[in-house]
Amino acid sequence: MLNVINQKPLMEINRNPRPPRLNKKAKKLITELCFRKNDPLKKVDGIFVFSSIIGIDKLADLVKKILAKNISDKIFITGGVPPKKVARNLGIKEEKLEADTLLNALNLNQYKNLNVFVERNSGNTLENVTETLKNPEFKKCQSLLFVFKAHAAGRGYLTLRKFFPETKILQQTFEAKYKQADKKITKDNWHTFPFGRSRVWGEFQRIKAYGQRGDIEYNEVKNLVREIEKHTK
Repeated sequence: MLNVINQKPLMEINRNPRPPRLNKKAKKLITELCFRKNDPLKKVDGIFVFSSIIGIDKLADLVKKILAKNISDKIFITGGVPPKKVARNLGIKEEKLEADTLLNALNLNQYKNLNVFVERNSGNTLENVTETLKNPEFKKCQSLLFVFKAHAAGRGYLTLRKFFPETKILQQTFEAKYKQADKKITKDNWHTFPFGRSRVWGEFQRIKAYGQRGDIEYNEVKNLVREIEKHTK
């Protein structure tokens, strides 16, 4: 069963700012905040996918692995048109939808009892969640497994936690590789090359900014953010 939700995208802040010098403690704390730890696959009410053009093969492989475990009969696939600047940097056509890119990489017809819900117009992580919340099937989930890029897992988790304060939230992630670097961004290597440092520092800045303006759950990580700031001044 395929269900579609539609709405407009919003703009985001800088993804790749210039990072400060990071000491050993700062690197450890930023890794804790931005990456988090993956969870074992367990039965949940729904699987929520933050779709991405980046690493589409890795993302599709991970979703297939999760679906093979039969942990849920519902999957929510999100992602509309990337912001113009992002699309340009990735060298893709602006009208290329993230959700459709993932759907094209999956053969969901083989899962006979799986209900697939799709939204195609979100332009950022917050909208991935708020647009899908228009679906009553998503709202009533008491447990969720989300799928996202490893270095963005912290932001994905906090976005979901904002709207699901009592829900059990598990995560599974894949390591993304961008054209700006010759290696994937992982929790162990992100601080060893310029683009990795820039990208993950951007994640830290976005968590702080989105948290302060109330877009994501912030109380849970506010002290951690402050501790990171102490080691990056």
